[in-house]
Amino acid sequence: MRDGDLVHWDWSLEVPMMRGVSFAAAEYDVEVARVAADRSWETPERAAGRRVLTGMDREKRLFYGLRPSWVTNDYRDQELFRVALQIDGDYQVFVDTPWRGRSPEDLAGEVCTLALPPSAWHATWHTIIPTLTQPPKIAGPSWRPSRF
Repeated sequence: MRDGDLVHWDWSLEVPMMRGVSFAAAEYDVEVARVAADRSWETPERAAGRRVLTGMDREKRLFYGLRPSWVTNDYRDQELFRVALQIDGDYQVFVDTPWRGRSPEDLAGEVCTLALPPSAWHATWHTIIPTLTQPPKIAGPSWRPSRF
């Protein structure tokens, strides 16, 4: 909690020490900014994921009812980067992009260009609600059911 020129930390779940701690707010802000800017720990997969999740046109996705869910390499093929989106609580949609030796920046640039309408994507889908058997309404001719 910020209180004037101080930031106070108190513990609610795990208690690493039996007292709260306080920091000078200006020093705390500098340290938070430093940590937020540090990307040295990121793997290429995580760097691409961060760039995709922060660079994706959310307004356009929301127009189609799509909400980003997660991004990662496909567990079956580490050369495919997978973006998972949800349509309401009904469907998961997966869009895969091959790495092809590209940098995280280049890969994310291609993924974020999902500027075409979803019906033009090459995607797979999976129902969240078992009674649904048809593809989502926004699906195009290149959409296929996902196989797990």
